[in-house]
Amino acid sequence: VTGRTSLDPNKFSLSFMTMIDGVYSTVPVLVSFGVVLGKMTPIQLVPFGLLNVLGYAWNLWVCTYVIGAWDHTGGSCVNHIFGACFGMAASASSYVKGSINHPECASRYHIDIMSLIGTLLVWITYPTYNSFYAPPFAQQAVAVNTFLAVLSSAVSAMIFSALFHPKFKLTIADAQRSAIAGGVAMSSNANLTCEPWLALVIGALGGMACCFGIHRARGFFENRLQLHDTVGVTSMHLWPGLIAWIFGVIAFLPFNNDVMRGDLQGKNLKYTLEFDKILNHNKGTGDAVLAQLYIAPMSIANGLVTGLLAGLVAKKIKKVSSADMYLDSTFYAVPDDFYPAKKKDADEADDIFV
Repeated sequence: VTGRTSLDPNKFSLSFMTMIDGVYSTVPVLVSFGVVLGKMTPIQLVPFGLLNVLGYAWNLWVCTYVIGAWDHTGGSCVNHIFGACFGMAASASSYVKGSINHPECASRYHIDIMSLIGTLLVWITYPTYNSFYAPPFAQQAVAVNTFLAVLSSAVSAMIFSALFHPKFKLTIADAQRSAIAGGVAMSSNANLTCEPWLALVIGALGGMACCFGIHRARGFFENRLQLHDTVGVTSMHLWPGLIAWIFGVIAFLPFNNDVMRGDLQGKNLKYTLEFDKILNHNKGTGDAVLAQLYIAPMSIANGLVTGLLAGLVAKKIKKVSSADMYLDSTFYAVPDDFYPAKKKDADEADDIFV
């Protein structure tokens, strides 16, 4: 989709940059997939993924070229917020009875421990993700700010994990998600202009927002709205993404004509931001901040509409039964000693009375 740079049907651009664009287009798909994990069949996931990519491309085009906003240092709105809203809408419109509080939809301690390896890899590589599309003269600053943000979110995650627990204990889910939520919170245009202390603050708020999503908002969605999120995508992507968007809007508030023309560029930053080359709205009349203000509501609306459509399409395809949800054995070959949680619990109960 992103390689289609000409209206000529016989031309399709394939280059290093279009390949990278394609890789980035998979991010909202992976984000959305976490919401419906275990509740859709592989066949249902085909239209789900295709409509996700098309919805992402449409939303990116609207936010970047129609609204004229800047969201290229991590995609707080076009990737994270859009992906979370798409997944929640698809989950709601393709709802399968019994998916909430299903015995198989539960974490396993040894798997949680192993998943920390993935957390560590994402923690290390997040600065690369946020800084790739940044202007060359600001890439180093964006990478450093992202490192500071994930560092502070990891510390913040442990603090708020204990505060949210009734017995003041640490929760492994917070280590998995909140430790890297700072990278999401640092994925807006604020990454271009913030100083190191502010990056630490934004990262800490991202970790706090993620803990809030895990321990409070997720239960509200499931119990009150019947919206089920399998792996907690909203906690890691939606709430920290909104934090990023808010600070992105604040970052562009002081952009008057003097700042845009470069008279105050060197006051706090060690590099010059050539706003006329990276912003579509650079008149210095408040147009830049208005563009940033619009992209979160636009991404939420596009995500909900396209996700709703994807869920309705997936619902027309043969869906998985409640008894077979969340099980690898439903679609994949598993070892002979594989057994679901119900059987495991029964075996453990038998062992107790032997």
